[in-house]
Amino acid sequence: MEEKLLEIKYSMTLDEISQGFMLFWKKYQLKRTVIFTIVYAVALVLGVDIMIRNSSNFYGYVIAGLAAGMIFYSWYKPFQIRRKMLESISALAEETYITEIYPSELRVTTCIIEDEPVSENVEENAENVENTDNIEKSDNVEENTDIVVSNGEERQEVSVYRFGTDLIDAQETEEMFLVYVNKRLIYIYPKRCLSDDEQTKLREILKDKAIL
Repeated sequence: MEEKLLEIKYSMTLDEISQGFMLFWKKYQLKRTVIFTIVYAVALVLGVDIMIRNSSNFYGYVIAGLAAGMIFYSWYKPFQIRRKMLESISALAEETYITEIYPSELRVTTCIIEDEPVSENVEENAENVENTDNIEKSDNVEENTDIVVSNGEERQEVSVYRFGTDLIDAQETEEMFLVYVNKRLIYIYPKRCLSDDEQTKLREILKDKAIL
């Protein structure tokens, strides 16, 4: 078995995921969006010209309207996708990730906490409240208010990606490292979760693999 080069344990906030998505969009989608915008802009000018020359020409209004709508949608779409993605992620249980890097592959383990709420009585279990990590209280706090105690179990999912085939690019910013998978998926490594030595080692590995 290959020797492990680096192991990183980390988590991500919604802001970090949002920032990572926008960096991904700018890297792989922005150029395409600009090109389509130019094409739609030409169509818009053509439609307006037809309208000016003949205000009763129905096709001029159709062309201009469709072109303007496509320009708006092209730029609005990534923000809509980001909003829906963040709404979906925020509804999930908190996740912790472990990345193990080997000479030929990168292995990502996702640790998902699946909560199973258990109702308990505050008055009868007051002595245990101080030791409870995850408690949700109802809005109306009464003497015998029920509480919900997280009694979740951890589930792990492992994904493996190979250098040179799956992992095609990487990027470093002031706040994070990003590793791109086949232009469809990114992994975000917030620097706040990494020690200086881990950052240095990760940077060296990505440069050695010619993806950073």
